[in-house]
Amino acid sequence: MLTKKRLSTEILVLLAVTGVISIFLYFFLKMTASSLFYQYLEQSAKLADTYVVKTAHIWIQAVCLFAVVVFFVIVFLFLLSQKLLYLRKIISGIEALRTHHMDYVIPVEGDNEFTELAQSINYLSATEQQLMKREAAMTEERERFIRSIAHDIRTPLTSILSYSELMDAKENRTEEEVGAYIELTLRKARQMKGLMERLLENNIRNPEYFENGQFLLRQIVDDWEEILSEEFTVETDWTACVNFTGYFDLHEIFRVFDNLLSNIKKYADEQQPVRLKLSVMDNHLTILQTNAVKRRSDDVESHRMGLETIRHIVSQYGGTVHTQCDEGSFAITIRIPVNA
Repeated sequence: MLTKKRLSTEILVLLAVTGVISIFLYFFLKMTASSLFYQYLEQSAKLADTYVVKTAHIWIQAVCLFAVVVFFVIVFLFLLSQKLLYLRKIISGIEALRTHHMDYVIPVEGDNEFTELAQSINYLSATEQQLMKREAAMTEERERFIRSIAHDIRTPLTSILSYSELMDAKENRTEEEVGAYIELTLRKARQMKGLMERLLENNIRNPEYFENGQFLLRQIVDDWEEILSEEFTVETDWTACVNFTGYFDLHEIFRVFDNLLSNIKKYADEQQPVRLKLSVMDNHLTILQTNAVKRRSDDVESHRMGLETIRHIVSQYGGTVHTQCDEGSFAITIRIPVNA
């Protein structure tokens, strides 16, 4: 197992290397200076003067020692400054993190405590970036969910208001009409209550296992047809829809059809039929809804939000959503994996 070098060990190595070089330099300077000085004495016939020789020898040693000490200090400080420069890079990295420049990366150099410190700071920076991205994604998802819930609440609320206005406009109301109105109002009120609970519970899903998925789907589609039939002619094709099983969250399935309903009421041509085809094949439930488009609406954002809500819900079941919009028609195909 490799162990990191200790910074103190590296500094001692620098001292030792600088010291060895300095000692070598001292003897080299001393020998060179002595040789030159003795040549000078020989040429000047002063070699016999013992006092001059001793004095010169002392001065040569002193000058060489001073030069070597200066050399040692300069070289050691130069080598040590490389470590201090790296420390400065680390300090700059810490300052960048302090000012929220999380993309700053400290270069990893060497193999000591400074290296380990730089790696730790880079790890903290990367972790902080991931947390910030995750927090931004969660915030965006929460806002998207709140917008979609607010959008979906309008559909059952619109149904309640429409039926209320219809019943209020009628002078003679039969018991059957009043009973149907109360039943629809309760059903839509429960649906709104479920949406609000989902919002307050922070989008906690509650999938349930259904052995008779076809029966569940017929109930939802019958309700969907009943509301649409007041303004549109609805043609539903069940010929290829056999029974299926699977886990489904009722609130989510209701939201899918409510968004289809909302888009139809806003953009479909009342003079043309709304067609719905349901089929089960290759372990997939396919819902194909088509309608003629009455005009190009300026309310594109609401239309897009409804489709995005459908896509998000279907994606949680591993399904897909495909839309096709021509000048005069609109089609949406929803495929959800089931057990057929």
